[in-house]
Amino acid sequence: MSKAFWTGFKQGFKQEFKQFFWRNFLIGVALGVGTSLGSWSHPYEQCKRMYDMSEDIAECVWIKENP
Repeated sequence: MSKAFWTGFKQGFKQEFKQFFWRNFLIGVALGVGTSLGSWSHPYEQCKRMYDMSEDIAECVWIKENP
């Protein structure tokens, strides 16, 4: 294989790797933010932050889910 082949291969590999890395990085960030937001806004988590006793949490969740 000639030197020109390896030079082109190296440049193409670097470019594709950068695109692959950033695409997957952004997907990971979006997945993390979505999971955190979904967990934070879930009725059980909201009630758990307001009350300590399990009966109060259960009642709060029931009220939030059945308006």
